[in-house]
Amino acid sequence: MMMESALPFDLEEKILACVPKKSRAQWQTTCKRWYTLLQDLLATKHLAQAGREFILLLNDSVYSTVINLQGVHNNVDQVMEFGGKLGSLKDSNDLKIHDIFYCNGLLLCTMVGGKMLVVCNPSNGETRYVEPRTCYMTSDSYALGYEGSKSSCINNYKILRYCRYYNSQLTCMVSELELYEFKSDSWRILNVDNHDWESQDLDISARGVSVKGNTYWVAKKDDDQFFQFILSFDFTTERLRLLPLPYESDGPDDIMTDKYDDTAVLSVVRDKQLSVLHQYLHRYSLEMKVWMSNKIETEEVSWGEFLVVNLGDFMLGKVVNIVSFVLDEENKRAVCCRIGKNDCKEECTSISIIGENIHRDVYGQKIRDGLWPQLLNYVPSPVHILKKRTPKGKRKRKTRRLVKYIN
Repeated sequence: MMMESALPFDLEEKILACVPKKSRAQWQTTCKRWYTLLQDLLATKHLAQAGREFILLLNDSVYSTVINLQGVHNNVDQVMEFGGKLGSLKDSNDLKIHDIFYCNGLLLCTMVGGKMLVVCNPSNGETRYVEPRTCYMTSDSYALGYEGSKSSCINNYKILRYCRYYNSQLTCMVSELELYEFKSDSWRILNVDNHDWESQDLDISARGVSVKGNTYWVAKKDDDQFFQFILSFDFTTERLRLLPLPYESDGPDDIMTDKYDDTAVLSVVRDKQLSVLHQYLHRYSLEMKVWMSNKIETEEVSWGEFLVVNLGDFMLGKVVNIVSFVLDEENKRAVCCRIGKNDCKEECTSISIIGENIHRDVYGQKIRDGLWPQLLNYVPSPVHILKKRTPKGKRKRKTRRLVKYIN
């Protein structure tokens, strides 16, 4: 019998590129080296020819999608194809999802109305409902991460809740941080000293992303709405830090319209690098710049420019408001999810592949008020979401199993 180490590297790549999508999550327990190689291959030409997997939050539903990045120049080939829809086995329409946070193949879903949190693994259909310490609010922000480098055990995972509201008694904005631990199945209040974070004047202005188990947001302070930075949270040390963005924020004299903000959006590359897409929308600028981190830690970051595109070359309108994106490193492009108005003045979402000399719309649909779309990379995870133990004498908590929509 031939040992795995005796196979030529090129032959290993070709074999692993043919592994069915539904089987990838099982390879971590079969051979860790092959599983690592398989994850790297998801971003290479072998798998790109068959299309890359993405997760799309659209209106109040989550879908699996495949985008054929190699076929973008061919106007005949179908570039984007929808897979399954995330729902429950009981009723596929009863999961109304307001927002999602992705971490290592797991999804943290905030339901419409803000009254429920659900963590699920789409590749094996396992779910876990997380009850609040007191109550959830529609204005809450959530992040999922893990402690240390052991991402294969659910007991190392935690949920961060950031709550910001107006306190009528104190007549000011108040912020709170709570942390949920899967290991103990409980919430606790998180205290952060003022050196790292002024809790009363911070405003998270963009969706967060997870890199190597830690979370990063774009944020600003109430007393300086024009200065943006990255706020990081380390799930191991449980501390917040401030990091610089790769561009200079504008001042009040640079604003041409207050309808749009100085806009930055974050994305993740292979769970190892952070990327930033920036637009000066308040200047009516059509220039889009993308940077990728050369080094990223919760206390340090350095940047390199990845892509610069003048969207005006593609006649996309006066303002192109991109709300999420993923990068195609090989072809130096960005798959962008943007919102705007169609010819009937209706709010709609469009998904486009944009590069220095290319633009192609691959999807478009009307959206509901207040429900921004989100496009995310997806790599299957072998993590099992452990069932909660039910002490004797206590009523068993309600659990459900989601359909496995990733084929």
